[in-house]
Amino acid sequence: MFFITLGLVPMAFMDGFIAFLLWIFATLMSPGNYLYGFMLSFRYVFVFAGIAVLLLMLGRVKDRGKFQWNASTVLLVLFFMQALLSAAFALQPNPLVEIRVETFWKGMALALMAPFFLSSRWRIHMTLVVLALGLGFHAVVDGLKVLASGGTHNVVGVTNSSLTDNNLYALGMAMLLPILMYLYRYSAVKYAKWAAAAGVLLTIMTIIGTNSRGGFLALAVLGFWYWMISHRKLISLVVVAVLAFGVAQVAPERWFDRIETIQTAGEDESFMNRVAAWRVSASIASEHPFLGGGFNAVQNYWIWDEYKTRPSIFTVDMSKYSPKAAHSIYFQVLGDLGYVGLLLFLALLATAFHARARVKRIYAKTQRGLWALDLSNAGCLSLVAFMAAGGGVSLAYFELVYFLIVMLSLLPTIMQAELNKEACRP
Repeated sequence: MFFITLGLVPMAFMDGFIAFLLWIFATLMSPGNYLYGFMLSFRYVFVFAGIAVLLLMLGRVKDRGKFQWNASTVLLVLFFMQALLSAAFALQPNPLVEIRVETFWKGMALALMAPFFLSSRWRIHMTLVVLALGLGFHAVVDGLKVLASGGTHNVVGVTNSSLTDNNLYALGMAMLLPILMYLYRYSAVKYAKWAAAAGVLLTIMTIIGTNSRGGFLALAVLGFWYWMISHRKLISLVVVAVLAFGVAQVAPERWFDRIETIQTAGEDESFMNRVAAWRVSASIASEHPFLGGGFNAVQNYWIWDEYKTRPSIFTVDMSKYSPKAAHSIYFQVLGDLGYVGLLLFLALLATAFHARARVKRIYAKTQRGLWALDLSNAGCLSLVAFMAAGGGVSLAYFELVYFLIVMLSLLPTIMQAELNKEACRP
């Protein structure tokens, strides 16, 4: 890896877009998890992000894009500022705030830099390929382990990343599935198509290996929405049916046992502890509606003890439960950033679907640019999985979410530019 890095750094200096791709790859792969010795602490993300920004400032980015002030970018900047203000006025002491701020602003920086590098269909496609390679690397490794072990391999997540436990990991993998399916449809090279198809199957195996109820919910929602928004209803129905049948055949018995516990969630201590965390998060927001309690406030013992007995919409015997992560993207943002932060968060997610509607209108008018419509569908499918399964996990600040939102906001402009180029050709 040391010698590979020696080759990658000079390659990054060749063009800012290459550095940007390596930035994305390092962010999603977290290579430090697979290394040891002095390479374990090498800051891949910082190095490639620094090179990309430096080359951007020096004008060393070919076909450089322009920053677009649209609904998504405006709300993203406001959400970023809200989070920083919340961190500055967080309930103290809270040692987790500083750690969370560092990871949060890195994800925001990646999303806000995207418009400068994503200036064409080709660049978006290459970015999705690298994104799939970075995040899909984990899916391939764990999916093969699940197959080789006959379903007994226990998938636990990726340390030192946003997907640190099985539930977070399952949701991240579910968000990857629509992107892989898009790449399967639009990759010109047959080997790339096969790789994308294999990636879909291994990613599903990885989700099964997590034994995550949220992962099952994400798969179910993805299947339903994929059929709903597809303009090839019969083919999409066949695809969903085949995949569902395959899952039913290869999934181990323990996976079905775990999924069946969804019916008795109210009797599950793990679930009720989450409800207790939601209660505390709501209580914090009720007292601090504008800025919330700061990042990870609900996980601090003194904050938990302070707010667990405040009036709340949830009726829970709080004496039985101890501090726990919010375990809901909605209550996580509510407790961390207050009602203002939650409104910005929800509005930001809504802009992605507004961008899809704009792409759909352009396609309906011109009957051209099907790739953009399919990509907007894929991106929104990823976000649908995030919003559905995110109700049970603390993954509100996942880098991929904000990157997809910004990418989708750029699609109408890039799509129109591509159509204009086609119209000008003799």
